[in-house]
Amino acid sequence: MAEPALLNTARGAYRLSLVEEAGPDGDAWTLTLAAEHTGGLERFGFRCRIAQPLLKQAVVGGPGAVPERLARWVEGQFEQVREAALKSVRSERRLAEFEFDESRPGPFQAIT
Repeated sequence: MAEPALLNTARGAYRLSLVEEAGPDGDAWTLTLAAEHTGGLERFGFRCRIAQPLLKQAVVGGPGAVPERLARWVEGQFEQVREAALKSVRSERRLAEFEFDESRPGPFQAIT
């Protein structure tokens, strides 16, 4: 995701950017993402861990296609993602992490 994806939310437009991509760590990929309000009102970050089998089975184009799938998922789950990210930084002093695997495929569900 060289260019940030634009998210249209009830709070206005946000840019979703890929900040860091850590390749396969064991059996998962970890991506760090940042969402920033286009007016500069707010910025928050979070991580996504994606199980290797999901990348192989559900994502055509491999890991390069992942950020766009995540952008559509974040847009649909924006309030939950935002609240979890902000709460995690405030109370736990770490980035919120969302895990996607066979039991929680999120945006990587196989289309049948």
